[in-house]
Amino acid sequence: MMKTKGWILAGSLFLAGHRLLAATPVANELLNPQDATQLVTRVANAARTVTFQGVYVHQHGDNMEAFRVIHEATSGNDIERRESLDGPPREFYRQGNQISLYLPGGQVYPIDRRQSSKLFPRQFPDDPEHVLVNYHVRYIGQERVAGQDTNIYDFEPKDKLRYPHRYWVHTDTGLMLKSVMLGVRHEPVEVFAFSQVQIGGTIDKRQLKPVYPVKPAPVDDAPGTLTLPKDPEWDIHNLPGGFRLLKVGQRPMVGKPRPVIHHLYGDGLVTLSVFIEPFDPAAPLGIAQQAGITVFARKAGPYLITVLGEVPAETVQAFSYAYTPKGEKPSAQ
Repeated sequence: MMKTKGWILAGSLFLAGHRLLAATPVANELLNPQDATQLVTRVANAARTVTFQGVYVHQHGDNMEAFRVIHEATSGNDIERRESLDGPPREFYRQGNQISLYLPGGQVYPIDRRQSSKLFPRQFPDDPEHVLVNYHVRYIGQERVAGQDTNIYDFEPKDKLRYPHRYWVHTDTGLMLKSVMLGVRHEPVEVFAFSQVQIGGTIDKRQLKPVYPVKPAPVDDAPGTLTLPKDPEWDIHNLPGGFRLLKVGQRPMVGKPRPVIHHLYGDGLVTLSVFIEPFDPAAPLGIAQQAGITVFARKAGPYLITVLGEVPAETVQAFSYAYTPKGEKPSAQ
């Protein structure tokens, strides 16, 4: 998951956002709702509409990798190529909605459109409210990243169910140049940052040509579900607030003989997964954490529930205990 992730309203609003950032707010000041909406919209748009190329670093716990990205914004379908610079060679190539991959061993696995569309620096959703219902936005100050001037913004959670985030936004275009997810002690637990970047200009078409023999990847374009389906085997109540149900389905898992039930939730910045499968006595139970990723597994009747996400421990536990097999009393946390 960490490897994958390391790759893991235009018009008037864009122009309004540009004017907003031209007039720098006061340091350490909370943005009002209108300005926060314009900021999120501007940053989300820039990742699609700005031509850029460079090298960025992804640090997650003790893992650190570098990637090259080339993104050409056109009037039609934009084109993007990414390749790993560390470890086994991997490559991601996208033209419009068509995605091709090169992975070690030459195998290609199905990918979810939501996952492929959240690759750095495209980490904001198209709907600003999805983020701003859960986070306050505070302007921190200015700083250079990879030789470019940026404005720094903190996204401060409105509750204890999620982690704070900090973003460095290019002052001229709104392109995100650095992002940091902070842990419970405000320590960096995940970092994306350009070490070198060129914004604008013309892309040499040869740089957009895949280096490795990429293969078309099956892409799941199924729309998200806004409500959980009625399940004859489960009662689901008291889910933590601020998370939307994005997808319900079955997902193949490494080491599992058959796909497991998968419920995917998101709060606009991070995602959280609930996996349901027959109980395995050999499965490890309880809490585990690694670099901002928290996993909680427990036995619920004849089932194993595993919840995983970039959220604090109390959040994955709350999601787990919201799922109760039919006929059983809700479990005490």
